[in-house]
Amino acid sequence: MQVDNPPHRIPELWFDDGSIIVQAGNSQFRVHRSILAACSPVFKDMLSFPQPADAELVEGCPVVHLPDAPDEVIVFLKAIFLPDYFMPFPAKTEFGIIRGCLRLGHKYGVEHLRLRALIHFSSRFRTTLSQWDTSCCPYAHGESEFTGPCNLPQSQIISWLTLDTPTMFSCIQLAREVDAPWILPVAFYLLSHRLTQKSTMTLMEVIRGNPGNDATSHLSTQDQESFLYGHIRQTQFLTTSILGCFSEPVKILDCKWPVRCLEGRLSAVNSVRETFSAFPSMPLDVWGEDDWDEFAQRLCPSCLAFLRVKHQDTRREFWDDLPRMYGLLPWPELEKLRVAAIGPQWFPSELSL
Repeated sequence: MQVDNPPHRIPELWFDDGSIIVQAGNSQFRVHRSILAACSPVFKDMLSFPQPADAELVEGCPVVHLPDAPDEVIVFLKAIFLPDYFMPFPAKTEFGIIRGCLRLGHKYGVEHLRLRALIHFSSRFRTTLSQWDTSCCPYAHGESEFTGPCNLPQSQIISWLTLDTPTMFSCIQLAREVDAPWILPVAFYLLSHRLTQKSTMTLMEVIRGNPGNDATSHLSTQDQESFLYGHIRQTQFLTTSILGCFSEPVKILDCKWPVRCLEGRLSAVNSVRETFSAFPSMPLDVWGEDDWDEFAQRLCPSCLAFLRVKHQDTRREFWDDLPRMYGLLPWPELEKLRVAAIGPQWFPSELSL
């Protein structure tokens, strides 16, 4: 005979003077009914119903069962009851905390928590190429607060680190769930990069998920189709347009060293091809400042300046087309939605001016 596991208490969320027991799965939390009701109109309505005579009690407190994942309920309640647990942006945080607070803040109408989580979430997914190029996470170097060596302005900070493949699936699902479509272009771009080493068949299996796997690792049918179409376009852009920056024959009138510059451009083509073999879906990142520093020794100043402009124009062409590749709204429309959701003061861009 199978015996169910008894509920276990979460010590950090078991207050001796708490007046209600919240249970998710087998996890129980003794918290303050009045605070939940003050934070959440959903909980306020839920807790306003009179308790029946045979209501379930634990230590004299009524029990409220939530259908949500226990790990998400834990971070959600910690963010409400432990003041230093989930600090406003740009404090360092984690995706698991963002996900739990955003999903349940959205579901239960805890507006301040939903907005805080949405701002943290958006810090990773920018809406302009200039922000993509300049934003970074100072906490990658181990700083716990915004005092790192990057010395970034607040608008350029990314407040959380993890971007493995399961997290990218979860980011796309979460953006759909809380109606944050400005997240999706960069999320699809990053997911494409992480799945480029897989064959087409394996790729189909991954994005559709396998029976028995956690549903948070799967994409909806709509997003499966959008991803497959955009992934192909993204990879093709690198092989055609980015390589074309260096390989297309262009006569530069002010070139000082025609033969040397041609050899330099051919070496750049070979370098990009080598990078492409390892990272075939990174048109925004396949050639960076370190490459230009090395490349500068092989070209005259006129050719170097010309190719830098041409390369940046090609990157911008890709960026501008990125939402369309994945069947999404154009950047200006996505930016309007972002500003309406979190305000113009967060990560301001030329699109919102």
